[in-house]
Amino acid sequence: MNDISKSQWKFDKNQYGKFTPSRCDGISMEEENKLRSDGIQFIKNISVWLRLKHQTIATATTYFHRFFMRCSFKDYTQHDIGAAATFLATKTTEHPRIIDYVAVACARVIRRDNNFYDADEFTKWIKIIINKEKVLAEKICFDFDVDLPHIHVVDFLENSSDIIITEKKKIILIRMASLIISQTYNHPFCLYYTSKEIASSVLYISHKYIGLPVNENPLLGPTLWGIMESDVYAVHKCINDIFNTYPTPPRLKKVDNGLRDDNPLTNVVIIFDDDHYATATLRDETST
Repeated sequence: MNDISKSQWKFDKNQYGKFTPSRCDGISMEEENKLRSDGIQFIKNISVWLRLKHQTIATATTYFHRFFMRCSFKDYTQHDIGAAATFLATKTTEHPRIIDYVAVACARVIRRDNNFYDADEFTKWIKIIINKEKVLAEKICFDFDVDLPHIHVVDFLENSSDIIITEKKKIILIRMASLIISQTYNHPFCLYYTSKEIASSVLYISHKYIGLPVNENPLLGPTLWGIMESDVYAVHKCINDIFNTYPTPPRLKKVDNGLRDDNPLTNVVIIFDDDHYATATLRDETST
């Protein structure tokens, strides 16, 4: 991905707070944040149903956030675009799913019923996905290549000669970091920070949370953000934003802490794929 392509998707918080298409249509930032979070959670839930990889889920959420920097929630619903983004991402990441299966997943997640069957509703979702996928691709300028934070996390842990840890600790770090990254997708972090800045931030948090040492003084040797080629000030702001958004640290198991009704880590099921990447999805109340 070239610098011009990257720069068109980088926004500051003032731009997001005042000048998104939704803001121009009278939708408050708080309401837009809720709609974005709901749309991303919808993507995660249908992705779990479709058994999609972390890369595909992350790509779909990025498409979603970028789309709504070009279009308003007044004109498009979060579920329609979420479905289209997921289907498009299965193709661009080369993990294809038949559109019929995606339509079934959408209908069953919306209905919160894994056994729901209605041919007419499935057909309706197929038409929505086909129609909205075209709009989505056009609005994101057919820029399908996405630089993802978890790729930099793995590259850092696998290839950095400055980091020496056991394989077990490495897996724990990957799991913790990918879980935090998965949660950042519910909010527009990918619009404020580069993938390396997000990766540096979650690696720092993960090291601290697990209790592993991390050098913060460049006079004593390479720093994490230095190795990752990230701006230290941006990393500092990103870390603060993560803690402000998610005040309760995530755990590597089902979370049901009940400390805050609006805590997005309440009633969450953590699902790991074969590569130790995590996806946080809402617990299905109908199945418990």
